[in-house]
Amino acid sequence: MVEIAIVLVIIGLLIGGVLQAQSLIENGKVKNVMKDLEGISAAAAAYRDRTSQKAGDSNNDGKMDSEADFWQDLRREGFITGSPNLTTGPIHILDGKMVAFVANPLFFEARNFICATDITNRTAERMDTLLDDGIATTGDIRSTTEDVSTGTASPTSYDQSETKTAVCKVL
Repeated sequence: MVEIAIVLVIIGLLIGGVLQAQSLIENGKVKNVMKDLEGISAAAAAYRDRTSQKAGDSNNDGKMDSEADFWQDLRREGFITGSPNLTTGPIHILDGKMVAFVANPLFFEARNFICATDITNRTAERMDTLLDDGIATTGDIRSTTEDVSTGTASPTSYDQSETKTAVCKVL
């Protein structure tokens, strides 16, 4: 009996260690995506300081001309890695893409923004709480389950599901 109890305790400790390790790995991935959002935002600000215009805004009207122009400008000036010919954003560690969008009047009141796609609602809420106010519809971090590229997306509330969403940050 004592031997069986010892074996069960050891198995319990091993399972607890594995679960803790998985949690640490997931937290590390979430923090990595948050750093990516902050880093791209900082790169866009540095681009504006260096060139006196916004990345992707060749006519200086305050709005990105296109997502491709945004990424090419940041790469051309060396603020993000990759060939200046690449027209898409990087892939983040949670297997989604970093995307940039032209001002959308329903999302961030017509200001340019970047998003990390394919984030679960649960993870998106954690990111929003750590970086902003924890509310999907207000602040500098917002979330939507709609397609932000169509220009019709609006922020939606977190529902604690595994539904995929985009976590977006105003530029």
